[in-house]
Order: sequence, then C-alpha cells, then structure tokens
Amino acid sequence: MSFRARLAQTLVDESRAYGYTLVIWGAGAMLIAEYGVPSSLEVLAYIAGSLFEFAAVTYYAFGGVLTAADEGARDVKTAAEMVHLAATFCNLVVAIALVTVLANTPTPVLASFGVVGVQATVGYSVLLVAEEVLGERLQ
Repeated sequence: MSFRARLAQTLVDESRAYGYTLVIWGAGAMLIAEYGVPSSLEVLAYIAGSLFEFAAVTYYAFGGVLTAADEGARDVKTAAEMVHLAATFCNLVVAIALVTVLANTPTPVLASFGVVGVQATVGYSVLLVAEEVLGERLQ
C-alpha cells in the first residue's frame, strides 16, 4: 500500500473521533471562558453529561448497551464526509448559544456543565449522521 493510500485510510479511520474531540474540547473551553476554571465536581458533571448521552444514543442505535456492536467497515463515499464541518462547527455554535443562555439564567454552574456535556455529545452524533447522509446524496 502506498503512503498516500495509507494516509487516506488513516484519515477515514480517525475522522469521526477528530470531529468529536473538537466539539468536546470546544464546548468545554466555552464553559471555561464563561465560568472560569471548573472545579473537579464541575468537570465530572461535564463528563457525566457526555457519558450519559453517549450511553443513551448507544442504547437507541443498538437497541441496548449490551448488544453486539459490529457496524462493519466505514463506507465513505466522498472525502467531504470526513471533514465534519457542519457537525463540528454548527454544534459549537449551538454550544455558544446554550452557554450564553445558561449563564444568564439562574441555572447552577454544575447543571450548566452537565447540560453542555449532553448537548455536545448528542448534537455531534445527530449532526454527523445528517452530514454523512447529505454527503452520500450529493455524490
């Protein structure tokens, strides 16, 4: 396999995690910009929100969390499907709006971190599916 082919396969393999990492990091950074450095409990709330939502989406997608998770190889029709511009950027715009709303209401900081963790995870997953379907249809 040529270097270029290996690079292409590497990009296909890592592209979903890359976009999710940008969303989780970006949403967390927005919370820090608004509220300052979080306490350990606030970090746990953010991560718990993300984990809870990931488990909920997993349960929905697979019909349970203890079912087989053999999704097979990823089928990418266009390279544009791997960039995740909409799934990442649009989700971060939603995170900005959510952090702004939560910061300007009497929502406890701990709850704000949890809610944004939920939003970042479910938002990315839903927008990623929409982006991939659109990419397949535009091919």
